[in-house]
Amino acid sequence: MTSRKILLLFICLSNFLYAQYNLNFFINKALSNSPVIKDFGNLSLINNLQEKLDAAQNSALQVYLSSNVLFSPYFNNNGVWFTPNPDPKAIGYDAAITNGGLYSAQINLEKNIFNGGLLNALKEQHFAERKSYKNKSVMEKHNLRKQVTDLYLGTLRYLMLYNLSKEIENNLSSQLKITGDLVAKGYAKASDYLLLKIQLKTSEIDREQTWQNYKSGLSQLYSLCGIKDTQTVKIDSLNLSIFSDLKGSKFLTQYYLDSLTTASQQKVFETKYQPQVNLFFNAGLNAVELNDIQRKFGISAGINFSLPILDGGQKDITRQQTYIAEQSITDYKKYLSENIYVKRKDAYNRIKALGKNISDLKVQINDYKRLLGLSEKELQQGNLSMIEYLTIIKNYIDLQKNEITTNINYQVEISNFNYWNW
Repeated sequence: MTSRKILLLFICLSNFLYAQYNLNFFINKALSNSPVIKDFGNLSLINNLQEKLDAAQNSALQVYLSSNVLFSPYFNNNGVWFTPNPDPKAIGYDAAITNGGLYSAQINLEKNIFNGGLLNALKEQHFAERKSYKNKSVMEKHNLRKQVTDLYLGTLRYLMLYNLSKEIENNLSSQLKITGDLVAKGYAKASDYLLLKIQLKTSEIDREQTWQNYKSGLSQLYSLCGIKDTQTVKIDSLNLSIFSDLKGSKFLTQYYLDSLTTASQQKVFETKYQPQVNLFFNAGLNAVELNDIQRKFGISAGINFSLPILDGGQKDITRQQTYIAEQSITDYKKYLSENIYVKRKDAYNRIKALGKNISDLKVQINDYKRLLGLSEKELQQGNLSMIEYLTIIKNYIDLQKNEITTNINYQVEISNFNYWNW
């Protein structure tokens, strides 16, 4: 392999590894592994099959074989065991009930006609259900993106705190070495060296605890996204953007689909009040006596017709139920619409407030960085006590932690705003 190919392979692998641990990677894994999303897809497929099944059951030609054999013997009937006209002294079931027996083997054909209204109503119902499954899948993806984003941000916060601990630890280690040299030369107190050493140990403990918290957050992220991998990697930084304001809200789509489903169910119910016409044809053996049974082969055809007249006002009652159900859907839709407006506005106000806090914290941190540089020089010159120096470091660390937490909260509020502004 040439050096050029090796270089290209290295670049490709580097890009792959880099892309592995950003937010999009985890979101894509969560979406592809979610059993809920897969379930909605399966429900939609089942719905398609049910529509075909409805058409087969209510419109397609039905062909089936049937066979019946019934023996109903008579005793004390002059030696005749099976007949539809027994002697008055014969002992056995009433001929009007058994007809003397039944011997049939037939092929039957049946076909429903004039039921297009039912098929159309069922198609509308299945269409509404499929639209509902699709929308619920979209909603689940939206919710999953939000969950992954929030967990990612929480995990990223621990990583940022860990990096801060390492930075502080490195600074303290450098200062400890300098202070140790000064103590050896008699220019600094041994107590100052001990105080600095204690602070360094505290920083190391804080770093280790933060790293464990990061690993725990990463493990939860793996679990949420359905990732089997357990290796500890460093996730990428994140800078979310605010989505542009939308005129409508996809959260309200489900209520429209629920209303559509309710109306289609009422249509399906009301098709029972339409004329029901069924054509039938059969051919084969059909006899009530064994005598000359070979001559009892024939055919028959006919029409079954039914039309409901009175049913106790069921149609009116179901229409009232449907109206009440649609009113409930409207009430929920109105409530959520107002709630979305409040949550979106609240998140936007928090974004502005946190943005100002971040700007103020950056100014303070820059001032403290300059103060820290001056304090290190004063400490080495003996013009600043170790306790005063450590106090400045502690305040600087607190400011840095505050900025990290505020930055993460800022990203979380952007995530909240984008979630509701959808």
